[in-house]
Amino acid sequence: MEVQKYLEDQLKLAGKYQLTDDDKKVLEQGVAVFAMKKLMSKRFRKWKLDPACVERCQKAVELQIEKNEPIKVIYFQGGYKLWRFPTSPEADWAEFFNIAYVLNYLAPLATAYKPGIDLTYYCHTLLMETHDNLTTEEIKAYMDSLQNLFNEFGKHTHKNIKMSILRDADIYSREEYFEALEKGKDKAAEDIKSWQETKVKDFERMAQLNIKWNGREDWTKLNEKEKQQKIHLAALYEQAATSNLPKVMDTVKAPNIVLLFTKASPIFIGIGSTYTSMAKHWVGYGVLEVHKDTYIPRILTPSQYEKTKTKTCTTPAITLNLGTNFSKVQVFSEPLAFEKH
Repeated sequence: MEVQKYLEDQLKLAGKYQLTDDDKKVLEQGVAVFAMKKLMSKRFRKWKLDPACVERCQKAVELQIEKNEPIKVIYFQGGYKLWRFPTSPEADWAEFFNIAYVLNYLAPLATAYKPGIDLTYYCHTLLMETHDNLTTEEIKAYMDSLQNLFNEFGKHTHKNIKMSILRDADIYSREEYFEALEKGKDKAAEDIKSWQETKVKDFERMAQLNIKWNGREDWTKLNEKEKQQKIHLAALYEQAATSNLPKVMDTVKAPNIVLLFTKASPIFIGIGSTYTSMAKHWVGYGVLEVHKDTYIPRILTPSQYEKTKTKTCTTPAITLNLGTNFSKVQVFSEPLAFEKH
């Protein structure tokens, strides 16, 4: 199969599904049973299910079906592209592959349940100004490019699949948000005192990976102690944004909403980012790997991306109306196996 045809199929067919005979048998037990079976499918989820997550999802699905309203699903992500990639600040094939994957995951529900699916991507955007030292222009460029992908996929999905983006800036005004974030940061500073050192170091490692030192402010001239303070502060902001912003939590964690993320938790179904990737797509780089007569979408971490620079690949031209970073794609004919350290 040609790369162009493969990508066209991903765009046009991701949100479509034909029920199988097995699907129809499950549906005889009720739409809620069918929906839960698909949402918990091992084909998509990458992590063991937490019993609390199963219970939460069951309730969310049943609440919407009882009202004969669309099943609500929110997928969490960062509202930026990691500056370490040449595609930054806009979305690239990583976002394309992720959206196709999530639509594949949800399309059976839309086929079986007439009211359909409301799929929302919740994006941290304001956070990135303090956490990553990004400019509002960089963040806007990313969000605009992500919205363009949603628009293009939306032209081809089931008509009862609604796709939208929700940002922290849609819930808080800038003044409210940063005031709440500072309060959350202070609470996180107290909470972090009880953490094991390995957990603190992990948060700081992720913060350091994301910080753009020559960004909204020039931090390149800071000494090592000052840089470490910025890294630790970013880790506190990360914790604050994920657990200490009440208006966000009330909005996105309502009991009638199914929650998705790359990793699993007591509230999130952990589905990774594609069939073969668990790397977060907004801090990842999308490529294709040849597999028999088709291709495997892969989302590379920054370290994996660096390792591919020594590998041979082709970069065929692509003609799809998707945005700045979609005129070509890297295709690797050999399996991308990376050593774990």
